Amino acid sequence: MAENSPNTGAKKPDYFPAIDGLRLLASINIVMLHLGSSNALAYMANNTWLMPVFTAPAFAAGIFYVFAGFLFASKFSDPERRIPVIPFMFARIAKLYRLHFFMTLLMFVVLVFKFSGYTHLPGPGEIVDCASAGLAKMFHPWRSLLLHLSLTWSIVPDLGMKLNEPSWSLTSFFMCYAITPWFSRWLFRQNRRTLWILFFAVFVPGIAWAVFFGLSGNLWFDSYDEKYRFFHMFAPVRVFEYIFGMVIFRLYKEGFFEFLKKDYVSGIVQALLLAALYGSLFLMSPSFNPGVNYFIHHSVAVFIYGLFVLSLLSGKGFMAWFFCIGIVRKVGRASFYPYLIHLPLITIAWGICNLNTPKNTLLFMLFVYTVSTLYMEFKVWNKKRKKRLEQAR
Repeated sequence: MAENSPNTGAKKPDYFPAIDGLRLLASINIVMLHLGSSNALAYMANNTWLMPVFTAPAFAAGIFYVFAGFLFASKFSDPERRIPVIPFMFARIAKLYRLHFFMTLLMFVVLVFKFSGYTHLPGPGEIVDCASAGLAKMFHPWRSLLLHLSLTWSIVPDLGMKLNEPSWSLTSFFMCYAITPWFSRWLFRQNRRTLWILFFAVFVPGIAWAVFFGLSGNLWFDSYDEKYRFFHMFAPVRVFEYIFGMVIFRLYKEGFFEFLKKDYVSGIVQALLLAALYGSLFLMSPSFNPGVNYFIHHSVAVFIYGLFVLSLLSGKGFMAWFFCIGIVRKVGRASFYPYLIHLPLITIAWGICNLNTPKNTLLFMLFVYTVSTLYMEFKVWNKKRKKRLEQAR
């Protein structure tokens, strides 16, 4: 999620290679979730020990906020740095919004064709009829498109149809980016006591949100699923998950987690946290109050994510070793692109083949992550090329 900021003469920010691999794991988990929701993993339905990992999912969107907050806090940890909010925001928008824009338009076109009833690509004389038929069967298509392109769909999801659902995270991420420069500097000035208070206090909004979710019925939504989607995507609560990542970076820099650098300790902690995360998936049950399930899937999971990030920083332990493998890190650095593009591609893939086979699932995943990694590598190469040209002048 993070990228290098211009060098302002400050010391080079910390870098934690294992987090690149963690990005990949989280991204794959969410892509598999949406493959499952499209019935592409029906052949795995009998694997009751494995399916909760995908359907819960184990590594949900909250982990992106935690390690994004951690990484940006590490980059802006020097109190002497002055990172203007507006240029920083435009840099993030340039990196992420363009892809969201094009994938939303692509999904819109694909859905128009899907709803039109056409089973073949329309010829030049059929395009208008195809578009009219498809738009007539969609739920407020133009309003839906406007909501997605303006990043407001996640605020009022019941007012429009879902075009590219993962794009909801951009709304809350841009809110997080807006507070990053000044909050990083403020956080740097806080003492250890304040940091520990924040470590626990950032969970209060999420817990209150879970309680409200569990006690409020369906509110104005037509179904439980619509209500859950709104609560899940609510941007202000996600900001506190991001702040949690920033806080654990400051505590890490204060030396509170030095014990994780000892031999075998990180590996043991990683194993225990993975076991706890896996076990939490089976605590969610339809018989529980929805607020309890929400709390387990969000607040509990986010707390485990934060500790898991800390356990990887030393580069020790079996998971950190795997995440630090070169190819894993390379694909991991590009893993936010699959997050933004996979839903339109799943829809297109279903029109081409039957995704509900192990072979086609594997081919789809290889295609998505190969294209994303090649695109990321091209951007890195192009950036270096431009820098060499500037230096040669």
